[in-house]
Amino acid sequence: MKTYYLESLGCAKNLVDSESFAAILERAGYQALETPEGADLVLVNTCSFLRDSLHELDLVLAELAELKNSGSCGNLLVTGCVTKRGLEEFQRCYPEVDAWIPLKDFAALERYLKLDGSSKTERKAITHSYYRYLRISDGCSNHCSYCAIPSIRGEMQSVPIPELVEEAERLAADPDYPAQELIVIAQDTASYGMDIYGHKALPELLEKLHAIPQFQWIRVMYLHPDHFETGWLELWKRLPKLLPSFEIPIQHSEDEILSSMRRKLGGMELIQLFHKIRESLPQAVLRTTLICGYPGEKRRHAQALQRFIREVRFLHLGAFVYSPEEGTLAIRMEGQVPARTAKNRRNRLLALQSEISAELLQQYVGQTLPVLIEDFDEHDEEGMLQGRAWFQAPEVDGLTFVEPADVEPGKIYPVLVTDVIDMDLFGRIVI
Repeated sequence: MKTYYLESLGCAKNLVDSESFAAILERAGYQALETPEGADLVLVNTCSFLRDSLHELDLVLAELAELKNSGSCGNLLVTGCVTKRGLEEFQRCYPEVDAWIPLKDFAALERYLKLDGSSKTERKAITHSYYRYLRISDGCSNHCSYCAIPSIRGEMQSVPIPELVEEAERLAADPDYPAQELIVIAQDTASYGMDIYGHKALPELLEKLHAIPQFQWIRVMYLHPDHFETGWLELWKRLPKLLPSFEIPIQHSEDEILSSMRRKLGGMELIQLFHKIRESLPQAVLRTTLICGYPGEKRRHAQALQRFIREVRFLHLGAFVYSPEEGTLAIRMEGQVPARTAKNRRNRLLALQSEISAELLQQYVGQTLPVLIEDFDEHDEEGMLQGRAWFQAPEVDGLTFVEPADVEPGKIYPVLVTDVIDMDLFGRIVI
C-alpha cells in the first residue's frame, strides 16, 4: 500500500481544499499517515495570506526537505496559495520539491498521479472531528485595503446552491466521521450569491442545509458586517439548528480607520447592528476580530476601540497586529505604526477581552447546555470527556470538559456547567 502525508496550513477554508486533495490521493491508492516519516508522498497545502504564513511555510518546507534528503520520505509536492504569492522565491530555495501544484488545481494532481479526471470533487476528512466545513464561495470582492486575498484567490466565486446541498449531504453521510455540526464558511458568507444570482442568497442556502437531517447544529462564520442583513435574524428564530453564534469581523470601531480600511459601516452603525442582534435574539453570542496598529491608528483610536469593546461585550474576540502585505493599499499609506506599539495595543485589548469573556462565561455556571462530545482528554488520567458547547467554535473558542460518563463521542448531550477556568467550561452530563 502506498502512503501519503498531508500538511494543511492556514485556515479552515484551506482545509476544504486539502480534503479534496486527500480524496484524490486515496482514489490513487494511497493510505494516509499521521506523520511524514515513511510516507511515499508528502503534500503541503500552503497559506500565504500574511508574512507570518510564509515564515511558517519556510519552516515546514525546510523540515520536509531535510526528511526527503535523508531518505525518510518520498516525493514532495506543494500546492495552495504560495503558487500565487511567493512562488519563485520558494522554488529557488527548495529544489527538493518534485511538483508545484497550482492553487485548487485538482486536475493537476490527478495528472501527476496518472489518474483519469473526475467530474465530481470528493472530500476525505483529514481531521478526527465531528464537524465539517462547507465553503460556499471562494475569493473575495471587497478589496479591503489591508488584505491580499483578492490578489491570491481572486474575486468572489459562489458555488451554486444545488452543488452545495449535494456536497453537504455527502459530508453528512460520511461513514467514518458522521458530523453533527456543519460550519458554513467563506471569505464573506453574507455576500454569498451576489455574483451568480444577483442577490444575497445566504437565507435560501441555509433553508436547504437546515433540511439535511443528520446535522444537528449549523454554524455560520465570517459574516461581513457591511453585508449582513438584520432581516435575516428571523431565520435564526425559525430554524432551530442555526446556532445564534454570530462571528462578525469588524476589524476596528473608529470611522477614520474603518474608512481607510475601505469598510462601509461606521462605529455607531456597528453598535446598532450588535444591539439589534441581541434585541432579536437575547441568547445570541458575538465574536469578532480586530486589527491593531493599522496605518494611521493613533492612541485616541486605540483607546476608543477599548471603549467600544467594553460597550459591545463580545464573548469571543481575536486581535491581530497589522501586517503590511505586498500588493495591498495599506502598505503604502502614511502613518505606519511601529510594531512594538501595535503589539502593546493588541495585548491591552486582549487583556480587557479576557476580563469580559470571564464575566460572560460565568453566567453559564449552573445552566444545562447542549455539548457536542468529541473526545477524551488525553492529558487527564481520570478520563475526562472533551467537547464544545454550542457557542464554542472549533479551535478558537475554548472547550468544555465533562466528568467521565458512558457516552458516545460524536453525540450531543446535556451538560450542567459547574465551573469556568479561562475560556473553558467544566461540567457533568445530566440525563
